[in-house]
Amino acid sequence: MGLEPIKKAITLKEQAYLSIKQAIYSNTLQPGAPLVEEQLSSTLSISRTPIRSALQQLVYEKLAFADNTGHIYVSKITEKDIEDITIIRSNLEPLVIDLVTFPLPKDTITNLYDSYHKQLELFENEPDNNIRYAELDCEFHTLLANLSNNTLLVEMIEKMNNMMIRFNVLSGTLNSHKKNALEEHRMIIHYLETGKHEFAKAAILEHVKCVAQRIFSEEN
Repeated sequence: MGLEPIKKAITLKEQAYLSIKQAIYSNTLQPGAPLVEEQLSSTLSISRTPIRSALQQLVYEKLAFADNTGHIYVSKITEKDIEDITIIRSNLEPLVIDLVTFPLPKDTITNLYDSYHKQLELFENEPDNNIRYAELDCEFHTLLANLSNNTLLVEMIEKMNNMMIRFNVLSGTLNSHKKNALEEHRMIIHYLETGKHEFAKAAILEHVKCVAQRIFSEEN
């Protein structure tokens, strides 16, 4: 299955979760592939209990789904999925800006720029590392969400953006659009730094819509 046995360091459940999730992101475990506890237990050299917990987490994050019989499979990606997640992100991510207290502290702006530069450096030095790029993209959006100081909103946005990692990687659109996406991130930070609430809100909304358009343009 392309999965390597994992070493004991963090909890076995967390290791199993990360290993299976990475295989899903890389398309080693393709959409529709069955996630069988016994097989995963053997491949990862751990017991079935942490595997079961890891699979439950993946189902919760919509990276996997359970059918009526309880069997679990890697989730498939459809145009409707992308439309649905874009609707949710288009409402949740601009909401973050409405909850931000301006002006933002300098260390907050610094953290945002650090996140941006980390992603930019990866783009410049490892242009084909799409999985890591998508993970850093998720981290940037989670950092933005944290500005809301609303734990539930952060959790919802983080869940959506974890799904977007897979959408972005499997759509094949990242390589041709990374530069545009990074510029969109930079402008969002700029508007936050200068206290331009409505501009920041519009920039985030435009960015979310552009991501969906780029995925659709590749599929059509």
